[in-house]
Amino acid sequence: MSNREPKPRVVRDLVLRVRCTEEERVTWLRKARAQESSLSEYTRHLLSGEPMQRRARPPEVDPVLLATVGRAGNNLNQIARAINTDRKAGRAIDLIAVRTLLMTLDRQLTEIVAEHSR
Repeated sequence: MSNREPKPRVVRDLVLRVRCTEEERVTWLRKARAQESSLSEYTRHLLSGEPMQRRARPPEVDPVLLATVGRAGNNLNQIARAINTDRKAGRAIDLIAVRTLLMTLDRQLTEIVAEHSR
């Protein structure tokens, strides 16, 4: 864990308008995209002289893996919902059945990881 306190969020509610030609606009947008930033961020960087804030690019994820893990998460949510419903209704919870379902889910996730780690 980090001991740093989060920075307060800066609210930018003022709009600065600049007149330009279509060619200038296209050029500026292209330069901003080359820096992987929005035109607003790029302009703020140029005008303030402060270094650009680099955002960590999210890793590429196989859509099939994402869907499979999503289904496993959905199964886990259904198990939790059933347990909570039974508990609120005062019904006994079959811990052996819950453990069996969780072990099955764990085995499926292990297989998914093994398949996509090759």
